[in-house]
Amino acid sequence: MLFTTNGMIILDDIHTFSGDHFSDVIGGAGTYAILASCIVRDGLSGWIVDRGSDFPKKITVEINQWNSGAIFRDSTKRLTTRGANFYGENDLRQFKYLTPKKQITASDWINQYGIKTVNGIKCFHLVCSPDRIQEIMDQLSQVRDDKIDMPTFVWEPLPDSMIIENYDTIKHILNRNENVILSPNCEEGARLFGIQEPLGINQCKILLYKFTDYIKPTNSCVLRCGKMGSMILSPKNFDGIRKSSYLPAYHLLTQDEVVDPTGGGNSFLGGFSIAYALTNDLQISNICGTITAGCNIEQIGVAKFDKISKKINNTLTFKERLEYYITLYNLSISADDIYSKLYK
Repeated sequence: MLFTTNGMIILDDIHTFSGDHFSDVIGGAGTYAILASCIVRDGLSGWIVDRGSDFPKKITVEINQWNSGAIFRDSTKRLTTRGANFYGENDLRQFKYLTPKKQITASDWINQYGIKTVNGIKCFHLVCSPDRIQEIMDQLSQVRDDKIDMPTFVWEPLPDSMIIENYDTIKHILNRNENVILSPNCEEGARLFGIQEPLGINQCKILLYKFTDYIKPTNSCVLRCGKMGSMILSPKNFDGIRKSSYLPAYHLLTQDEVVDPTGGGNSFLGGFSIAYALTNDLQISNICGTITAGCNIEQIGVAKFDKISKKINNTLTFKERLEYYITLYNLSISADDIYSKLYK
């Protein structure tokens, strides 16, 4: 196992701006991230799926089709974690839990996977508050095998934690001994620094560079810019300089194909994380995350993924999407080069 997430599975009710209502939609940050990792390369991830007494059998069947390393943890004494998503204009999303949530902890990983497997994980996707990420890092450091390279933590901060009041706490986390890739969206990043949300890529770049001395020299930041795409701030080089790069969103030119933006950010980071675990290359990881985000916003709920044919949403495979995206935006890397590194 190279990748896991502390994100949960959540069964969603979705209320669209147009008035449509969908129930029992498979969702949750963990679900989107894990499925995205399988789309890039299945069989290398693992996650804990908490099934309550009301968990639909059809969802278990769908999860088993992904080759995602799911460990089902059942309880007849509680309901499955459920939530409601309400969408307004411009993809404005409001969310609330309908049942008590069952969070995933570092102790859960140790108990379910075993210490040896935990120590072999190269990339952890953490969607949580500053307090929880510190708790997880502290717990994992107690069982870490010093003979194995330190893992990378891809931190997707909870939106309400990215406030100027947490400025010093978050800075402390990003300057700890651990390897951390911080990934807020542009609205969250702006709130942390007490500035206006950027409205264009040039403004996003200005925001991105505010993280230059905020994070330690070897850490990096991936700024998710919604329908515009994403930007990477690299670690500092030998001259103490960071470089930035921008990638357009997969559906930047095909917004009519975006059906439901729920889980887009989680999907981006799942694809990004497994690619980073395999290649240690930020640019390749960003391309992979961009494609998996595009896959998971083309329908209500998660993408359909066939682990045999590798087709996504009954159309193109990941490699075919990779070739399409690289050609469309004339990127200076080939799909074959990326694939060779993902499968070396």
